Amino acid sequence: MKKIILACVLPLIVFAQEEKKTLLDTLLEPKITYETAYLNDAKVGGTDGTVRVFKNNLKVNIADASVSYSNWRFNWDSVENLPFGNKIDTPLEQIHELEVRMNFPKLINEKWFMLTSISANTTFEKEMSDSYGANIFAMLSYQMDMEHSFQFGAFANYHPIKTLALPVMSYSYRANEKDGWQFIFGFPITHVGYFVDKNTLLRLGLMFSQSLVRLADDNVVQKSGYAEAMDYMSNLGITYVVNKNFKLHADILYTLAREFTIYDKDANKVQKEDIENNFGVNLRLVYSF
Repeated sequence: MKKIILACVLPLIVFAQEEKKTLLDTLLEPKITYETAYLNDAKVGGTDGTVRVFKNNLKVNIADASVSYSNWRFNWDSVENLPFGNKIDTPLEQIHELEVRMNFPKLINEKWFMLTSISANTTFEKEMSDSYGANIFAMLSYQMDMEHSFQFGAFANYHPIKTLALPVMSYSYRANEKDGWQFIFGFPITHVGYFVDKNTLLRLGLMFSQSLVRLADDNVVQKSGYAEAMDYMSNLGITYVVNKNFKLHADILYTLAREFTIYDKDANKVQKEDIENNFGVNLRLVYSF
């Protein structure tokens, strides 16, 4: 169960310009993104019960706004050994998420850039009631010179069950360039990249993700309750510019730490379990028009 909070926002804070495009052009570029991902079997709570995760996401960006739909599907094995549920039925089959986001970029001067982003979402198993959340992200970026920039700000995620607030800090090196090395060091994303040529970027990174899901009224884990997933993940991948319209991203994933927390409908924590680390893959296709 994964939702990369900030993964769709944080890359915007870097002055990663396409050739002959300004930063603002890149932010406002209309595009459609399709993403599919898979995480391999992983043991839950140190038991022999395991889960596999499949994700599909479709996102449309028009000017400052975006809308996206995500679907997660779960395959469970040895449910009788899982540390939650009724030991017979599948704990969770699929999750839906709808999100609407607005970005407000502002170029203050040639050194300073500001970005504010707000979004509303609903993440649920079956019923949408009490599943709504809201996010706000604000940051400043300072371009020291053509190669070095600094970003700092904050992110807050409101949900009826839990409100999460995080700092956003990073240092970027050669993010404007299309050859050689580029670095982004910070939280919640760290990225090291190397351009093999102007169309091919090799990447190594770390990221943090968090998700809160409203469980179904008849869910066997917690009726009308909630589930939270928190993950630290690494990725090794490649970005390839197919042509002026298409860009392909492919990654091998490895989870570094995974937690699954269950809440009842009154926001009381019921149970927390670790999920075993394992490998996965992620493919993303971006069409710009």
